[in-house]
Amino acid sequence: MFGQPVARRLAQQTRTISRLYNPASSPLLHASRRSARRWQHSGATATNSEGAATASNSANTEQAAQAISFADNGKGNVAFASGNSSGGGGLALRKGLFYVMFGLAFSAIGAYGSWHTLKTQGLGFYSDEESLKRFTPEEADVEARRIEDTINNLPLVAEQRQRPEMVESRPHLKMPGQYRARSLTGSALTGPGKVPVPAYAWVDKGGKSLVSVVYVGEDLCGHPGIVHGGFLATMLDEGLARCCFAALPHNIGVTANLNINYRKPTPAGSYLVLRAETTKVEGRKAWVKGHIESVAAPGEEPTVYADATALFVSPKFAAQTTPPSYKKAKSQPLTHQAYANDTSNITWHPSLSRKERNELRGQRGLTIWLTGLSASGKSTVATALEQHLLHLGRAAYRLDGDNVRFGLNKDLGFSEKDRNENIRRISEVAKLFADSSTIAITSFISPYRADRDVARQLHAASQDVKDEPIPFVEVFVDVPLEVAEQRDPKGLYKKARAGEIKEFTGISAPYEEPINPEITIKTHENSLEECVAQIVNWLLEKGYLTLN
Repeated sequence: MFGQPVARRLAQQTRTISRLYNPASSPLLHASRRSARRWQHSGATATNSEGAATASNSANTEQAAQAISFADNGKGNVAFASGNSSGGGGLALRKGLFYVMFGLAFSAIGAYGSWHTLKTQGLGFYSDEESLKRFTPEEADVEARRIEDTINNLPLVAEQRQRPEMVESRPHLKMPGQYRARSLTGSALTGPGKVPVPAYAWVDKGGKSLVSVVYVGEDLCGHPGIVHGGFLATMLDEGLARCCFAALPHNIGVTANLNINYRKPTPAGSYLVLRAETTKVEGRKAWVKGHIESVAAPGEEPTVYADATALFVSPKFAAQTTPPSYKKAKSQPLTHQAYANDTSNITWHPSLSRKERNELRGQRGLTIWLTGLSASGKSTVATALEQHLLHLGRAAYRLDGDNVRFGLNKDLGFSEKDRNENIRRISEVAKLFADSSTIAITSFISPYRADRDVARQLHAASQDVKDEPIPFVEVFVDVPLEVAEQRDPKGLYKKARAGEIKEFTGISAPYEEPINPEITIKTHENSLEECVAQIVNWLLEKGYLTLN
């Protein structure tokens, strides 16, 4: 029937299939098993102990015919087998079996190849860089060229192109023509009067944020002159999903839920900006928030037309069918060292919200920042305050200006630059303590007002929109220079006056007093107990501290 060369070629192709794809759980394998059972009842026999089905030729001839069969070895490996056979069964049945199995096998290869290519290229065959070159304005109509020029001249676009952490692309142009033709947003909603030019998108390499710009024409309306809410929902669904892809295990996700609030009517014939941010990632799940706004003129606030929150899930089949993808430049070998300094895979992974953690620990985290001249009494007050709070059953920890220079900041000196870095590091550490629902107490000279303002702003910032700012309580230990110099427990003022210490605060370097501190204490007028009580009473009045 079939010659040996044909059989060898088919077997070789099948071994290639087996290396590419393990179909142990595929519909193809199940179909082959069902078909084998049907054919067995109709006269075919399964004789191979490893599970290979052997078709036999019933022709009355003394020579054994070459048979080709589709085999499942019971371990999930699919192969064609060739060999001599004899017995019942018809030639037509054998031919039919071969052609059906041959077609099914290569259909499966094609389907898998399409899925694999779409996935590994981020739902497209073209790279981000290639997608930027696929739209040619000179071949478009006058209106499309005008829109393209306007988008490229927007200050927002120039700003995004200056951010090295953002990757620019035209997402719908990453898909080849045959796939884009069947895409709702890549084809049906594009063209004159709709979306005349492909949208631009800038995505953070770690999947944390996205900015997209698009022009929406007059033919996508619900009410005349107002963009249809369904189109805005589609924009939000695609944009929020695209934002988090890089943060998901297999760079792909499906929409689990999408909640939209329509704020104001969106005028047709306008440029729209979509902004999205990944707020939380847990395993295969990613939570994203975003909104659609107008393109605002410099100095003006944009109008928010709609905002949304969404949950996306990386499907399980992505892990089963797609091997890990390690994408590096071809000139760079795939080694551990190649990734040693690569920070593109760093993603913020929040867990409990700050409010939830505070409730579970039964107290609110905050930072009490004591600032003042050397020998003003900062460390003494901070130590007594820490002990008092601990006796009240509250978690507290003191960060002392001298102590941290033995470890965390031992590489820093006392120049203005080193002082700035000293305070920046302590601000970050204090915020971590406070974020864990601990009362962080710092006692640093922190002479520069700008550095203290940075520390305050850092505590006010939040990774999650649901998190309330961390309270930052600035305590000015207000002691005159002459009093501090008279105390001089370490003899530093004396050395500074003698010129032995350079850039000493209050003598040869400035101290900028706080303008509006939350608390001011005067250790030269009040006792240590009174100063601690003053701070604690203020915390109680503001509700930052409660007594059981």
